[in-house]
Amino acid sequence: RSATVVMVLLVLYVKAEFENIESVTFPAPEYHYCFDVKDGQSDEDRKGVFMCAEDTQELDNSRGEANFVIKFPDSKKQASVVFTDVKGVTTSGVVAKSGEFVPVMGFECRGLELEAWYPTKGAVIKSTGGTVWKDVDLSEDPDGWFEYCENASNSVGVTDIQFEIRKHKS
Repeated sequence: RSATVVMVLLVLYVKAEFENIESVTFPAPEYHYCFDVKDGQSDEDRKGVFMCAEDTQELDNSRGEANFVIKFPDSKKQASVVFTDVKGVTTSGVVAKSGEFVPVMGFECRGLELEAWYPTKGAVIKSTGGTVWKDVDLSEDPDGWFEYCENASNSVGVTDIQFEIRKHKS
């Protein structure tokens, strides 16, 4: 028998500084998350891999399916990721606090680890004045995202985006 592939539940925490912003949302299920992933059995890795909760793939030799499946060259088994809301923990993609790490989404990982996260196009940003910007690309400008809210006649911004990927102990 081959080695058992262990399932690890990882939670993506996101933190940003807000100026006149009520929330930043990575809308489920259509938002495409971008990660660097690493093989759980070796040093093989893939940079800038996109995965989305809307996507499902069947797993080899299994009745199950996952939102992301990859096979590393030196590995006999597929590695996979399933998006999951962690009850009482994750916010289904919503960051509504400035300057605090917020648990955005959970990922059941089998045979791989999430190493780094990159904000991408597709975020929805709502100002404290009620203006909503859709399909925002938070990776466009390294200094942050800036706009003007007509409703409240003030500038708005999202800066200093940071992340942590933490193992969740159930």
